[in-house]
Amino acid sequence: MGPVSNPWDEEFAPSAGARNTLRWAQEMGASTLGEAYDLLDQLELSNDVPEVLGEDDTIEDIREELEFGLETAGPDVSLTALL
Repeated sequence: MGPVSNPWDEEFAPSAGARNTLRWAQEMGASTLGEAYDLLDQLELSNDVPEVLGEDDTIEDIREELEFGLETAGPDVSLTALL
């Protein structure tokens, strides 16, 4: 068995809505999962919510998913690794 580059991959694989949110956060200047999480309040207040999340996801769903990611992968994991 070869080395696993991201041991949290099997536990935390962002959904499509979470990946869209992480891309949005990256465009806003975030480079880590922790920074992206910190931007959720800003996303919630912006006009970008429908564009980023579409019809199926909510900020609360994404917040819960990213909280799990913070526990699993840690706040310092780069967004590039997740996307």
